[in-house]
Amino acid sequence: MKKIWKKCLLCIICALLIAMPLAELRSACMAEAAGGNSAKTSKTGSALSVQLRIGKTNVTKKTCTMKAGTTKTIKATASKKISSVTYKSSNTKVASVSKKGTVRAKKAGTAKITATVKTKQGSKSAWVKIRVRAAQQAPDPQPGPATDESSILIVYFTRSGNTEKIADIISEKTGGKKVRLETVKAYPQDYDSLLDIAMEEKTGNARPELKTKIAHMENYDTVFVGYPIWHGDVPMAVLTFLEEYDFTGKKVIPFCSSGSSSPDTSFAHVKESAKGAEVSRGFWTTSAGLGNLATSVPAWLDGLGMTWNEKKEGAEENTMKVTAGGTTFTAALADNSSVTALKELLKKGPLTIRMSDYASMEKVGPIGTHLPQNDEQITTGAGDIILYQGDSLVIYYDTNSWNFTRIGKIEGVTKEELLKALGTGDVTVTFSLQQG
Repeated sequence: MKKIWKKCLLCIICALLIAMPLAELRSACMAEAAGGNSAKTSKTGSALSVQLRIGKTNVTKKTCTMKAGTTKTIKATASKKISSVTYKSSNTKVASVSKKGTVRAKKAGTAKITATVKTKQGSKSAWVKIRVRAAQQAPDPQPGPATDESSILIVYFTRSGNTEKIADIISEKTGGKKVRLETVKAYPQDYDSLLDIAMEEKTGNARPELKTKIAHMENYDTVFVGYPIWHGDVPMAVLTFLEEYDFTGKKVIPFCSSGSSSPDTSFAHVKESAKGAEVSRGFWTTSAGLGNLATSVPAWLDGLGMTWNEKKEGAEENTMKVTAGGTTFTAALADNSSVTALKELLKKGPLTIRMSDYASMEKVGPIGTHLPQNDEQITTGAGDIILYQGDSLVIYYDTNSWNFTRIGKIEGVTKEELLKALGTGDVTVTFSLQQG
């Protein structure tokens, strides 16, 4: 019996010794599985990444070179839904950045632009270094008194053309330079659809990206800002313009048109957005007053108490004729050393070149010489005229985004109208100066 009992006891002990490691092993396996799931969940929950882009280029933790006086817009994207983005410059004397991420290069040096993205899962920052090079440009005449011709800029945003009529009269009276504001994303021609988008932009306090860029903004002391009143207020694209540039010490003078809405709210928002500017009494007309602009606009200008340099008969226009397929277009020219050189070339006589299709978006042809380049990131549209690599002119009839030198734009032309004149295949195009 004792031998049987001892054998039974030995069997029980062995069973216990075997069972205990198996239980521990099972427990460890369960813990491993649980830990793996936990780690996987944690990894998924914390995967917040941020990237910075200029155009289509990823510039996160990279160095971007800019010329003093130019601007570029940084866009922050994240792997999670973004609640807000704040931008900060380490050296605002070299490069400043707006609330919307527009970087303005001011003087030679380096600045780090940091974007902090906030999401429901937390916040994270990313940066890009901006290296600013001194602008190498032909010596432009420095602005004189506030009423010097070179110091007056007339910027206008228009749909129906009413605001442009006012801008034309202001230009004739003051001798100022006219520039039409255009957005990267065009507004619909249908009026009801336009109003819907305008309301969406106003409700969301949007800042539509501008295609129009102002060269040598620092040379202008007086800036007229024109627009139609949409939903009782200034269009959001105009606020983009006012917030993209430094208006410190400048005189800003608004002018607008509307069906019947009061201009007061829009004038207040212009004053709020043009930081550091002296905002003068604006001009406003309703549809009923459009027929009296020839007298009402000059009377308003005279009432501002300033002396203007009116355009003289035969004064040189900053425009160029473009003739193709029997059709002649007028292009408004940009303000840079490339255009100055081109105008000097055209003073010797019209320039006729053979242009060819490229990528179903442009006509391009060599000019037989080399002009100075002022490349910047540009998104083109129908009518844009570009200098490519300093030795070729390009007429765009569709969109493209790249670093180009802006020469000018054929205003108010559609893709269809351009293609009708340019045709398919090669075409002979003549560029010439407007005769005053």
